[in-house]
Parts: sequence; C-alpha cells; structure tokens
Amino acid sequence: MMRKLLFVISLIAVLAGAASVAAGDLCSEPVPTQSGLVQGQNIADTATCAWLGIPYAAPPVGDLRWKAPQPVPAWTGARPALEYGLQCMQKQMLGLKNVRNPKGMSEDCLYLNIWRPQKSGKFPVMFWIHGGGFVFGSGKGYPGDRLAAFGDVLVVTINYRLNVFGFLASPELRGEDPNASTGSYGSLDQVAALRWVRDNVAKFGGDPDNVTIFGESAGGWAVCHLLASPTAAGLFQRAILESGNCFASASLETGYQQERRIAALLGCQPDDFKCLRAVPAEKLLNQGVESMLKIGFNFKPHHDGYFLKDTPLATIRSGNYNRVPFLAGSNRDEINVMVNFLPSLAHASPHQYGPHIQRRLLLSDQETQTLLHAYPLSQYHNRPKQAYAQMLTDGDLGCFTYLGLAAAAAHQPNTYYYRFDYDDMKYGKRIGALHSMEVPFVFNNLDRAGFQSLYSEKNLPAARELSKVIMEYWTNFAKTGDPNGPGLPEWPRFALDSPRVQILDIGVRTETANLAPRCEFWDQYVKTHPPLNESLGKPRKTR
Repeated sequence: MMRKLLFVISLIAVLAGAASVAAGDLCSEPVPTQSGLVQGQNIADTATCAWLGIPYAAPPVGDLRWKAPQPVPAWTGARPALEYGLQCMQKQMLGLKNVRNPKGMSEDCLYLNIWRPQKSGKFPVMFWIHGGGFVFGSGKGYPGDRLAAFGDVLVVTINYRLNVFGFLASPELRGEDPNASTGSYGSLDQVAALRWVRDNVAKFGGDPDNVTIFGESAGGWAVCHLLASPTAAGLFQRAILESGNCFASASLETGYQQERRIAALLGCQPDDFKCLRAVPAEKLLNQGVESMLKIGFNFKPHHDGYFLKDTPLATIRSGNYNRVPFLAGSNRDEINVMVNFLPSLAHASPHQYGPHIQRRLLLSDQETQTLLHAYPLSQYHNRPKQAYAQMLTDGDLGCFTYLGLAAAAAHQPNTYYYRFDYDDMKYGKRIGALHSMEVPFVFNNLDRAGFQSLYSEKNLPAARELSKVIMEYWTNFAKTGDPNGPGLPEWPRFALDSPRVQILDIGVRTETANLAPRCEFWDQYVKTHPPLNESLGKPRKTR
C-alpha cells in the first residue's frame, strides 16, 4: 500500500514538473514573425506569457521622420522580447518642463507588447491604444497580463508617434507621400501595428480574425479615427471607446498653419524639410511642442483624403465607415475639476450664470439661451459652478463619445453605452469619477503604479469586484460583440428611440440616457466656434 502511495506521489510530481516545463516552453520558445524570431518570458504571478518591445515598423528616424511607417528590417537569430521599447518623444504629463536629456525616449519607438494566457489556445485579441492627448503616453503604462489571464484573451499594447513627430502636416510632406497623405503619421502607426497583428499574431496564439480595438482619451479618439478610416478596413472586428472624442481631427489648412508656426520657431523656412529633419529630436520637442501645448491639445490626425475623408463623426454619420459592434462610454465627472482653474466661472453667482458663459464661449444671445435651457440651474442646486463643470465634461468628452455611439447606432444594432460613476477612491468625493479612473478597472491594475495610492484595505475589495464585472463585460464583448454573460447585470443595447446607459459603479444598473438635449448644443457649437479648450482660455468680447 505504501509503495503504491509513493508511486502516485512520484507520478504527480513528474506530471507537475512536466506541466511546469511545458508552460515555460510555451513562453520562452522562440516565436516566428515576418521579420525574425522573438523570445518571450513567463510571468508566474499571473500565469501568462509576455513578449515586450517587438518592433512593428522601421525606426522613423532621419529621412523617415514624418513619413508613413515602413516595414521592419529582418534580423537573424532569436530577438529577446523581455523589455519594453523606448517611449516616443514626448512632453511629461501635466507639465511643460524642458526635456534636455530625455531618458527612456527616442524617435526609434515603434514597438508593441503582447500578453496571453499560459496555456494552449486561440485567443481573441484586444488591441489597446493609449491616451495622452496625442502628446504623451506609451504602451508601457498598461500591463495586460491580468486582463489576459482573467478573460482568456491576448492583449496587445503599442507605442505610436506623438505630437509634432506624429501629426505635422505640410504641402511638401503631402507631395512626398505616394498616397498624398500628410499629418497623420501617429495614426498610420496604429494601422501598421494592426497589420502586424493580422500577419503575425496567430503565431502567438491570437486570432487575427477576432480583433477588438480599445482605447481611452486620445486612445478613444483613435478608436473613432480607425472606425472612420478606409486604411483600417478589415483589420478589426469590434471596437471599445473609453472617454474619447469622435470630432477630434484637423483640416489640412489648420495643419499647414501649425507647421509654418513651428518651422519659424525652429529657424527653418516653411516646408524646408531638409532643415526640419536636421533639427535634433530634443530641440524639436522643446520648441516645437511646448509652444503648441500652451494653447491646448492641438496635435491630431488630419482629414487629408487618405487616412480620413472627413471628421470621424461625419464619416460615421454617413454610414461609410468600418461597421463593427461598438461599445462606448465616458466618466460621469471627466474634467469637472477644471472649473476650479477658471475663477470667474468657479465663483459665479446665479445672476452671472448666463453672462459669464456667454463671454467665455463667444455665444450669441440665442445660443446662450439654448445653452441655459439645456443646463437649467435648478438641476444643479442653483450653483453655476456645478453647471459649468458639467458643461466642461460634456463639451470636451462626454457628448462626443455619445454622439459617436449614437451615429453608429443608426447603422448597426450592436452598440452599447456606459457611464463610469465610481468615486469611492481616495480624494474621490473631491474629484468625482474623473477622467481615466476607469482604466485600472479594465486592466485590474488598481494596486499597481499610478493608481495604488488611491486604494486601501477599506475600498479595494469593492473596487476589485467592480473591476471583475468590467473585465467580464469587456472580454465578453471582445469574444462575441455582446458584453452580457452569466451572472452579470443585463446590459441592454443602445437604441436611438429609447437610449439606455449602463452605470458602472458599486451596484451596476441601467438608466435612461438623458444627454441628447445637451449634446445637440455641443454638436452645433463645434461647427462654428473654436475648440472648447481654446474658448475657455481667456474672456473675450461677445459677438
């Protein structure tokens, strides 16, 4: 009897060892790509495999600065994919500090990262596009191992060119390009990364015919751009937009004016790209980017007839876009706190409610009355500050997410709308459900760098439960185009005749979406006025 018991114990140990070796082999065995072999690593804590810093396009340096992404040069041997690639050249978040010796940044930055469960299978692909106003950010800030393990999906994050390196438009550059395209290099990087996924991801265990693009903030803008762009046709099958703006793009003339201003700052003649390509990256960053940041986030892809034919919102409304199941939403208090930086609005009395916002937004008398009707003070405890705060969130992000989803719902039924309301983190009662606060819930990174200081033993358990619900919704949608699943609160489709919104909070629930009257105002406003962030900069005379 003892001999049999020892035999069984030995057999279990051997099988466990074999399983461990197999898991290690799965992660470390070199994987072929079209450019060469890459070697990944095992992440034991989450039972996932990771490949970091895989190049998906040639370094856009020298003569390739401000050109469409080019194929990756082939390499020999197995390339280690164990560390993140360098970030693209960028200004630091929430500041305009000079970058004299940028660490961890380079023009050579077109890399992607992959995580997958540490087991055999063919996994749906979730392709994440980071935010940062097209000015800063990288794929490094969003480790995808927990999401991959939780949902049995393969997660991809990417870098793409930013600010002046990614979105400078010029007639000269347009003339150089075989597609007469200019000013959308960062967006074309995203397309190149999607093509890399189509051509290579099967070798990593991903399903190239089931790709979901998802992104937040500028990454949400990018989702709308890719929905609208003919260059991305067929490269993804579903889309998730978090706090984006489906109106965010620029005309060529706007881009050309920006290029002339930047060239002058750098001592070059407009369209002299021999001069501009010779400018060191650090100088281009410090002088070319900082001047534009002072007037808001003004780096965007251009509707040049190639990457975009028109604004993404107009393209989706026309029905001539990449029609896929679409899940979108925003946070309840996206940028409400910004009202505190506008003293005349923050301290306005009820009798100043109309005059102050009329002057700030350059409104006619009729427009002012329309706006005040959409935001009656009685709904905001007769406090102008609260009404102004809601205007900021709606006019910058909330409504242009809603309008994009509503436009898509007119053409295909699989649309789902959410609002993230959770505010039980540290400082939550002061900042509310702020912009980007849903991101750690999507990736289950509540206790990781960037967010861990907001959560404690008191609020972390409930937050983790909400994170599980959100991850289930997101990964269910990635698999089937429907977020619903066993044990989850039912999430109804969005319908134009009876719009419903899923409230993501402790106690997930469904409510009637009541944004339409407010969003109709902002829809008209952007057609005849400067961007909201410019209008609110300084008081101006009423027209």
